[in-house]
Amino acid sequence: MNKNPFSQPTIEIKRRKNPKGEYYHLNTKELLDAVRQSAHSTHRADLDILLDVFLERYDARQKELDSLNRELEERIEIEVNIGKKNYKRYEQQAKMAAMGEMMDAVAHQWKQPLNALSMMSDMLVDDFRTGDVDQAYVDELSLNTQTQIEHMVTTLNEFRNFFRPKETKENFGIKRCVQSVMLLVNDEFMKNNININIKSDKEIIIYGIENEFKHLVLNIINNAKDAFNERDIKERYINISFYKEQSYINLDIEDTAGGIPNNVIKDIFKPEVTTKEIGKGTGIGLYMSTQIAQKFDGSLSVENLNRGACFKLRIPTQ
Repeated sequence: MNKNPFSQPTIEIKRRKNPKGEYYHLNTKELLDAVRQSAHSTHRADLDILLDVFLERYDARQKELDSLNRELEERIEIEVNIGKKNYKRYEQQAKMAAMGEMMDAVAHQWKQPLNALSMMSDMLVDDFRTGDVDQAYVDELSLNTQTQIEHMVTTLNEFRNFFRPKETKENFGIKRCVQSVMLLVNDEFMKNNININIKSDKEIIIYGIENEFKHLVLNIINNAKDAFNERDIKERYINISFYKEQSYINLDIEDTAGGIPNNVIKDIFKPEVTTKEIGKGTGIGLYMSTQIAQKFDGSLSVENLNRGACFKLRIPTQ
């Protein structure tokens, strides 16, 4: 059968081999090299397919990254919440430990005036029997009684203020703050033959929460007291000094308690790290002290000197 010369010729459409399958197995570097080579080729289709493969791979990686970022954000939030809970737990433990120390200190502070009041009461009874009581005697006894009572009231007020929650920052003097702490622990430290010397005369004003600053000082000097007793140190001194240096305010608390062991000193501010015997220390006090230092935008460090440890608080001036 002859072909019709006027009929339309049949056009055979030849499909190019789809190179996608060839490109999918390439790694990113090889894929980029193929894109660069195809950019100079006359076969535009190859370049389009390569770019499609590259963009699909980019979108897949981007989705993976987005998923990882969401998981990371969730993990960070979980860890932050755990950190907050741990901080609250450490803070509560530190407060309870400090309260135990302070209750003991208040008991010692009250013991002497109570003994004095008891003795004056017995003297009054005996002197009344012998007829030695007159107006001058009563006036002197009343004055001495009032002095002892005022000492007890002052101690009680300091104790109450020490543990009263207070979040308001204000200006306060370092010297007055340290002296307030000394008032609470004076009898306890005297009983343990510990001499505390405040070597700075000039008052320095800082800004923050005063009770937290008191906690920091108390934690450090109580650790020194325990070290004196555990090591049976004979010469017991704690020297406290504070001074300005360039744009910083420094508080140094130095003791003669023998220092901190070298294998512990680098971790001494971490939670639950202690040099005390099992059952005698929580390892929370110094950790909380570093947290307090940070609230003052400062830092707390320690170094061993010749006879003991020296804790250094450094606070930037306002």
